Amino acid sequence: MNPDADKLWTAPRWALAVLLAVLGMLGPFSIDTYIPAFSGIARSIGATPVEMQQTLSAYLFGFAFMNLFHGALSDSFGRRPVVLWGLAVFTLASLGCALSQNIAQLVFFRALQGLSTGAGIVVSRAVIRDMFPPAEAQKVMSQVTIYFGVAPAIAPIVGGFLFVHLGWHSIFWFLVAVGIVLFTANWKLLPETLHVDQRQSFHVRHLLRGYWDLCSDPRFLLLALASGVPFNGMFLYVLAAPAFLGDHLQLAPTQFFWFFLITIGGIM
Repeated sequence: MNPDADKLWTAPRWALAVLLAVLGMLGPFSIDTYIPAFSGIARSIGATPVEMQQTLSAYLFGFAFMNLFHGALSDSFGRRPVVLWGLAVFTLASLGCALSQNIAQLVFFRALQGLSTGAGIVVSRAVIRDMFPPAEAQKVMSQVTIYFGVAPAIAPIVGGFLFVHLGWHSIFWFLVAVGIVLFTANWKLLPETLHVDQRQSFHVRHLLRGYWDLCSDPRFLLLALASGVPFNGMFLYVLAAPAFLGDHLQLAPTQFFWFFLITIGGIM
């Protein structure tokens, strides 16, 4: 914990928890927002269902890959720069998605979105450790995790409404607006919570060696499998959901959220 935590944030602590929770929601929210519009996007840019699924795969790959580095980057350069750069890249990537004219462009910008949104989840947890004593940090972490789980249930509602009334481009314009609002809020409100004495040099070789040691630990592997297998099942469902719900069950875009609500409710 940062010894100057009380000086860095003078507002109520719940306000910081809300800011971090919203920051952590961005990643899962951006995964599912455009799923109700899959068929409409495919028709608009001439893409096949498999190609549309690649836009999700690209996002998830970028999201998972950069999660390996966001924590180390924030330990070296500070929490605030990593969050702000992540939000800036996310906003530009969302703009690219909104302006995409073909599937290749959409896949590229979705991958860029994934590379950037992981910063919110990883760094928000680091900020919690910086700002709260251990017992309180566990409570705040639980609250942030709940928001993380709620986001995929809310996203299809928002995406379906925007798609039906304003077209699929509006979904990504909405994400642009979300990115701008979050960037502005964090620019004005989020302090640098990493104490100077706690900063560590960023070395890719040392980082990879640490991951190798973790992957060589049977206890870590069992814990990773215990949490990873259920999430893999959820993301397999997410990848298959547009074709299954839209093409096979013939559900309207505004009805997608019922099935996501059930799935996320079971996970929570």
